Amino acid sequence: MCVASRDVRRSVAEAINEERLVARIWSEDDFRCARGVWNRLLESSAADPLFLSWEWQWQWWVHHRDFLQADLRVVAVYTRGDILVGIAPFYSRAAAGRGIRPTSRLELIGTAWRLGAAAFSDYLDMIVTRGSSSAVARCVAEWLLGQAFWRETALCCVRRDGPAAGLARELARNGLFVREVDPLSAWCVRLPAAFDEYVGSLDSHTRRRLWRHRRRLSAPLLEYADGSQVEEYLGLLWRMMAQRWGEAKEAPAARRFQVDAAISLAKGGRLRLSRLSTSAGPLSIMYGARIGRTVYYLQSAFDGGSRGISPGILHLGYAMEDACREGVEYFDLLAGKGRKRDYKRELGASLVPVVNFHVVRGAFAAALYGTYEAVKARLMPGRPVQRDSFAAR
Repeated sequence: MCVASRDVRRSVAEAINEERLVARIWSEDDFRCARGVWNRLLESSAADPLFLSWEWQWQWWVHHRDFLQADLRVVAVYTRGDILVGIAPFYSRAAAGRGIRPTSRLELIGTAWRLGAAAFSDYLDMIVTRGSSSAVARCVAEWLLGQAFWRETALCCVRRDGPAAGLARELARNGLFVREVDPLSAWCVRLPAAFDEYVGSLDSHTRRRLWRHRRRLSAPLLEYADGSQVEEYLGLLWRMMAQRWGEAKEAPAARRFQVDAAISLAKGGRLRLSRLSTSAGPLSIMYGARIGRTVYYLQSAFDGGSRGISPGILHLGYAMEDACREGVEYFDLLAGKGRKRDYKRELGASLVPVVNFHVVRGAFAAALYGTYEAVKARLMPGRPVQRDSFAAR
């Protein structure tokens, strides 16, 4: 490393330690032109390289802003020497609250809390250069506390030990009401070098569904889509989903985002959109992506008329076998459960702690939500306790 590079890193560390940080709001033009600086910061952080990439975030925003009637609120944190050390990718929108009037909610780009019509992203957070999480969280919290445009904040699907969780703690320390809501679990499989070793680690029931039932398939064929086939494959995925779950509640904006995100991934050689077929026709569709040594399992659907096999599990087995062959280390199943069983746990996956934080400002709103949580706890005594505030933790 050259001396100049060491000096820059030293000056950044000194600025962060002395908390000489300043928050600036990016315009949409700033955001549009930020690909290079955004992804360089991402590489120096512990943030997720798929869902927090500029490409994913920008496309999600472009496709959802009008549908949500949202305002961009990206907070960029700099040292006094104008070095970017953090990005809080926020937007705000009007949303229904528990009061009489709609509330103004601040959210992370990539999801819309409790709105199934929007595309959902996992592992959201602030993007912060390593070693500066606490200082950046304090800077963003100070900026937020000085703004009057928002009444509540939803920090969804964030890692419990990440910068966004630190932001929630800072807001709680400043007297705001913070609770954990909508418990969810994410799961990730660490793959061995050999697929046979992975299969051998499974219980007999899962091994039968993922591996031995292959013999029941007539002329199985796994094919991967290129950029020109994205709409064909995703169209089949949506038809299979409608067959099994009923017509989707997704807005057209969410589906356009999924198509454009897949095309963008294909251009970078990162798309893993596959179709499992037999002699009878398409059996299953799986939408995934590979970033580095990780494959992300984003979405799947299968022919609901299949009998005696689990098409989705069989498809996962083929995809995992290909991943082992390619030297992939992690097969990330992300958050969510199956319709009838917790199949991700059965696949030998490890739990990845993620959480949703709901932050409320104002004494009346805090009292309202506090009463709501207390009543719900009495009516549902077996329900996991939600933390009203964790300022003292």
